[in-house]
Amino acid sequence: MSSLKFKFFWFLMPLFSIGFTQGDANLLLQYNKGPDLDAFYRKWNFDLHTHIVYGNTLEEYTIGKINFSAGTYIQYKFSKTFALNSGVDYFKMSYQYNLLKNQSYDELTYLSFPITLRVFPSRKLHFETGLLYNSILSADNTSVVDLKNQSHKYPDGVFKNVFGWLFATQYNIWKRFDLSLQYRFLKKATNPISDQKNNFDVFLLGIHFFIFNPNKKPD
Repeated sequence: MSSLKFKFFWFLMPLFSIGFTQGDANLLLQYNKGPDLDAFYRKWNFDLHTHIVYGNTLEEYTIGKINFSAGTYIQYKFSKTFALNSGVDYFKMSYQYNLLKNQSYDELTYLSFPITLRVFPSRKLHFETGLLYNSILSADNTSVVDLKNQSHKYPDGVFKNVFGWLFATQYNIWKRFDLSLQYRFLKKATNPISDQKNNFDVFLLGIHFFIFNPNKKPD
């Protein structure tokens, strides 16, 4: 997964160059002129979004698979350049074990609550980082993992609520629609002799629909 992290940050580099070559929307000019002199900004906005999710443990014996998430965010811009963002995601992640005795799949479902800071180098582009809290809703396997109950659901305590951190970039492609690319790191202490871990790398590709047009001046 470390190579994927490097690819992600290389992907961000051209987006940084976009943000710093857009004339009056340039971040440095925003700092020089102040948040109100260049153009308007909408203080409050809300989005509905969905993501394609690729997640995996940090272990070499698992293989990441594709899943999805969906949710809503609320954004408060306290200047043209900076905003706070929070909300909730219904977040699913899958991976396969690649062991001689275990070729099964795990599927984990969380409610994920981010709180992040956004920086806007231009009207269309922003970068984002912040904290995540992930509340586990269910943990299932394609094999029977709870022998007592003959269930595919893991017993309570195998997978836990977990904190994490995210890095993201988002670009306005048309009117109220944005595309986003996000990296999440989730970490929790885990039994070292257990195959099941609570430490994950996750990449998300998303589309967002804003309730209010961020490029239209409020009435």
